[in-house]
Amino acid sequence: MSKRRLKFSKLNMAKFISHLDLMRCFQRAIMRSGLPVEYSQGFNPHQRMTFALPLPVGVTGEGEFADISFEDGKVTDEEIKERLNKNLPPDIQVLSVGDLIFKAADIVCAEYTMKLYSDKKIDTEKIKEFFGKDEVIVMKRNKKKVEKPINIMEYIRAWEVIDETERTLTLRLVLDAGGERNLKPEIVAAKICEGDENMCADDADICRTKIFCRSGDVLELFR
Repeated sequence: MSKRRLKFSKLNMAKFISHLDLMRCFQRAIMRSGLPVEYSQGFNPHQRMTFALPLPVGVTGEGEFADISFEDGKVTDEEIKERLNKNLPPDIQVLSVGDLIFKAADIVCAEYTMKLYSDKKIDTEKIKEFFGKDEVIVMKRNKKKVEKPINIMEYIRAWEVIDETERTLTLRLVLDAGGERNLKPEIVAAKICEGDENMCADDADICRTKIFCRSGDVLELFR
């Protein structure tokens, strides 16, 4: 058995595909391509496939990851990429296939671009004031589905304005992500737009551009 790490993009209309449907999409593409995928044992065998950090619905991704097990020695990485891309929709495409370097448990944060729209001129100073706050409280469910208040400012590692026009503003954000601490970018968008009748968080274009993991005392790109 050979487990391979697939890096893929999930863009445009694919942002509306849920994580469960994304898994089904890959499963169908593998079956149509005839790739020699490994199956689990037992009464309900399924393809051996895991995803590193599922995307929220409505968020695109330039570099997402799936680990899939194939029968050892029967297919090359380039064949996996080519045969899957022929059977995947255009908005979901495999970018590369290779070895597993880091574990999904090593993931600690992710980078996003967030494009906000306004019916009127955007007050950039107001955006800067938001990120200058020490505390912004939201209610968040933990793994036991119990809601508790958290300060989202403690989950924002970095931010900057990377582009702006009169009615649009593009931000770069680095947010905690992974099993230990996680902040969804749409929560940040909702708090930025809160109380502003000219901006709606639902209209924001959000894309995850990079995933980082901890390697010793430094952060490295997940791969």
